This record gives sequence, C-alpha cells and structure tokens, in this order.
Amino acid sequence: MTTEIHVPPIQRIRSRLRIRHLELLLALDEARSLHRAGARMNMTQSAASKLLVEIEGMFGVQLFVRSRRGITPTEVGAALLRKASLLLAELDGARDEIESLTQGLSGRIRVGAQQVVLPLLVPQALAHLRATHPGITIELQEGANDVLYNALGRGEIDCVLGRLIRPAASSQYHWEVLHEEPVCVVARVGHPLARARRISASVLARQAWILPPREAPLRQAMEHYFMSEGLSLPTAAIESLSELCNNVIMRDTDMVGVMPLGVANYYASLGILAILRFDHQWALPPVGVVMRAETRDSPAFANFLSTLRAVAKTMAPIARQNLKRR
Repeated sequence: MTTEIHVPPIQRIRSRLRIRHLELLLALDEARSLHRAGARMNMTQSAASKLLVEIEGMFGVQLFVRSRRGITPTEVGAALLRKASLLLAELDGARDEIESLTQGLSGRIRVGAQQVVLPLLVPQALAHLRATHPGITIELQEGANDVLYNALGRGEIDCVLGRLIRPAASSQYHWEVLHEEPVCVVARVGHPLARARRISASVLARQAWILPPREAPLRQAMEHYFMSEGLSLPTAAIESLSELCNNVIMRDTDMVGVMPLGVANYYASLGILAILRFDHQWALPPVGVVMRAETRDSPAFANFLSTLRAVAKTMAPIARQNLKRR
C-alpha cells in the first residue's frame, strides 16, 4: 500500500522559498555531499542539513537519498534541480538586463555556435557589434548541435547559431533563418582535380574522402546522391567533423572533403584549399539562430540579432556569385 503525498499549496512555497534554498540544491547536486556543499556556500554541514530539511518540508517530499557514500537526488529532486537551475539562470539574466538598461545597453550575451558559423558569420558579427555597441560582451561557446541545444534548455546560453537541423517547436523558443549556404567539394591547392574544368560524380566516387559521420544529414544526402547515380559510395577514409583537423589532413594528402561554400571561400583566399568544380549541390538546412522566447525582449540581444541579420544578408549574395564563377 502506497502512502499518498500531498504537495503544499504554491502560496505556502512562495512565501518560504529563498534564493539560498535554490543555491543549496545546485551545490548538493554538484558536490553530492552535505559537508562539501556547505563548504562551497560558506556554511557548516549542520546549517546545510537544516536548510535541506526546510526545502523538503516546503515541498512535502524527499529530494535526496542519504547514504554513507553521500547523497543522490530522487526523481522528484532531479526535476526540482532542473527548475532551480533555470530560475537562477533567469535571475542572472535579469541582473544583466538591468545593467544593460542602466549602462546604455551594456550586458552579456551567451552564444552557442556550431562550427559552420565560426569562420565567417560570428567573427564578422562580433567585429561589427564591437564597433557599434562596445558595452555588450559576447560569451562564445562552441559545440555540437545536441550539446548546445541542451545548454539552451538549461538556460546556460541565450541562443544557438548554426544549421537549423531541428528548429524548436516549443513556445519556449523562437527560431529565425539567417541565410542559405550551399556545400562544395574541396581539396588541397595542388590536388590533381583542382585543375579540372568540370568533375563528374564517377570521378569523385573513386576518391578517398573525409566524410561527416554516418548520422549527419550531409553524409546521408551524399550517399543518397551517389546511389541515385548508380555509383558506389565514396570511401570514407576518415569520418570527422573537425574543421581544423580536416584542413590539415587535406593539405597534406590527396583526400577530398566537403564544407560550406562561404567557409571554403575563406580557406581558398588563404591558399589553404581549392574548391573543386563539381556542379551538384547537396541540400542542407539553412543557417539560423534559435533563442529562448524571453531573450528576444532584451535590448542588448535585439542589437546582437540585428547585427546577425545585417551580416548574414551580405553573405548570401557572395555565396551565389561564387557559385556562378566556378
């Protein structure tokens, strides 16, 4: 027979809950020990234990399981931890927004960026923002798609820049397309194929490739294309998403790879890579920004978003012109 649990009314929780309670929850989750969590918060273990008892009494449930090895959050505790993290992140954001309003739109914007936007869009946008709004600080975090979306969900970053592979459908988020960018085939500058006027799919199929991982949308699109042409799939000598590593490998070998046209143009201008003359274009999701719905109302973020739009608008025509020249 199970014991029925009654959660206290929200008014009672609101009247008793303090920021210190939320901070202790996060400290306990990180330290997994009352003693270490108390030390992080400059309080004794006894004081930390008393504060935890207060929180559990507030919600009428056990939030952590105690053992000789330490403490572990219960299922309910884990759910409350997620909310506590978001609440504290929102409080940090409120403080930054107040600062931006009182100091002429100064503040901090936490940006998560995929590799596709790092060589061009992000540097140009940050340089422009620095010139027009020097009081705004950008905290940049590079990462894979899932890592960045998880960070966005936890309130650790304000937006994600990259390909809109899975635009958030929740009302919690807002997404916006910035620009479309095709993908091209690249190789080292002295590669035998770099001198060819036109390259057929059959020739490319025989090359040694650096390919994206099998689960990547681009890899799947490429495999479908070669199969539709009645050709064997290209040999994936290496599977990698590391732009730096791929560039070094292609520079020192005859392997070929793929990358966004704007990025390829940048490396071609430096004499690092050559864009091969292959006509087919693989369809990829557009480059865009995903943000928390409330983030759009921040004056500092509005200026950042406006800068992104302006820079992205200049990039799209360049990509189309370079496609025609090839």
